[in-house]
Amino acid sequence: MPYLRAIRAHPLLVAAIVVVAVAAAVGWRKARAPSYQATAQVLVTAVASNGPYVGLPVVTESSNDPSRTLQTATSVLKSPAAALGTSTRVPGHFTEKSVTEAISVQPLGESDIVSITGTGSSASQAAALANTYAHQALSLHLTQLINEAKAEITQLQGRQASAGSIEAAAASQIAIQLSALSSVAAGHDPNFSLLQEAIPPTAPSGSSTKLIAMLALLAGLVIGAGAASAIEYLNRHVRDEEELLSLYPLPVLSRVPVLPRGTHEVSSFQLIPPRVREAFRTLQVQLPVDSSAPGRAVMFTSPSPRDGKTSSAIDFALVLAAAGFRVVLFDFDLRKPEIAERLRVAASLDFVRSEAPLAELLVDVPSAPGLRVLSSLRRVDVMPLLEAANRRLPELLGEAREAADYVIVDTPPVGQVSDALPAAVSVDDIILVTRTTNTDREELLHTRDLLDRMVLTPAGLLVIGDSGRGDIYAEYGGAGISAEPSSQPMANTALAQLAVWNGSEQSAPGGPDGDSLSRPQRYP
Repeated sequence: MPYLRAIRAHPLLVAAIVVVAVAAAVGWRKARAPSYQATAQVLVTAVASNGPYVGLPVVTESSNDPSRTLQTATSVLKSPAAALGTSTRVPGHFTEKSVTEAISVQPLGESDIVSITGTGSSASQAAALANTYAHQALSLHLTQLINEAKAEITQLQGRQASAGSIEAAAASQIAIQLSALSSVAAGHDPNFSLLQEAIPPTAPSGSSTKLIAMLALLAGLVIGAGAASAIEYLNRHVRDEEELLSLYPLPVLSRVPVLPRGTHEVSSFQLIPPRVREAFRTLQVQLPVDSSAPGRAVMFTSPSPRDGKTSSAIDFALVLAAAGFRVVLFDFDLRKPEIAERLRVAASLDFVRSEAPLAELLVDVPSAPGLRVLSSLRRVDVMPLLEAANRRLPELLGEAREAADYVIVDTPPVGQVSDALPAAVSVDDIILVTRTTNTDREELLHTRDLLDRMVLTPAGLLVIGDSGRGDIYAEYGGAGISAEPSSQPMANTALAQLAVWNGSEQSAPGGPDGDSLSRPQRYP
């Protein structure tokens, strides 16, 4: 599960959040002064809207929405005047505002009861607040009704004095109203009655410290898991080789080590660091040529940009050429062709549309005898070029196989664009270049699914980022091999291929290296 994996990846973060949450909750609970709550209950009796209390500020029945009646009654009992009266009658230096904050008036479920809850620093104070406020609210409402009833009685009595001029039915209705209003004037509230006074509570309100600690523990786990998952989501890069293999279980053909800072780009075999040479020699041993068959075509691709596929293709071609093999290096990354620039050779203007044979299009690399390159210039609109390249690629690969021992094809990242797929079905081997802390998980999974659907299985992984720590044979990578820069011409602008490998700010000429082997970030 993603959450469990995130927790396993960041256990210290989750543990720290849990500890902080529990400590904060317990500390808050102990520092918080105890409070008590007591509740009084008021019974609400709604009257008919066309009954004898017409003209009085009473709560009437609502046939469409019964709950609205209780809400109206609740709003009547929420009285600033009642809060002011309570503040002068309850000990404790209360004000109208503090009483309003200490009193809660709420309807009680679906019943006809409104609860008045008082919160105080002691049990007796809480009960006093609730009871005093309830009495004040009821008294104020009753006083208003009495005054209104007396005024209505006076008007009705005047109409009754002229009974001779009105009908008998009207006189009877006046008599009923006078009876009801007289009851109100005598002190009867037709709407509200105190059902139950508040009783002082026996214990403070709120949860126990133990329960709060348990809730804080659960909250800390949830927050910690969420934070760890957020980090995992934001950091979409594969952390290490173990995670890489769990997502795409392929053989690891070779591991290219982390290079020290200050290592420069190479344009010849002599400038490749010794341990990098050994990594690509290891790869070559697993991809032998067959003397009885045409040259072996090997495609280099990757799930994500900056995984190092272009630099790997160049270094592998240089190592093969230095070993005496005839090598043709195709730059089929037509969106970002960089091989010609890095090796300091001319690029074909439009090799995929040319009718010339391959032998006329290939360019020799002066610093690497035996290596010939086919590359194009950068184009703004590459779609027509891609369509033409897909049509001519099988022909070019066939000619290259006849002319070389190895044909190395550099393609765009499969995880982002589909340009590499036509080449993938035409080569002998697919080398998937990955780099820890750079390869995107989603793009790696997309690459895996896409190749699986096409029934294509890479020969294996070339993992960039292995430091060689703990390898007792690591020193053999440079044993007896010394690069001699002075013995080989060196382009004075050759800076980018391995500069980006070691994480420096330099990049290949013509723009940032989209497929360079940057030095991986180290995780604790």
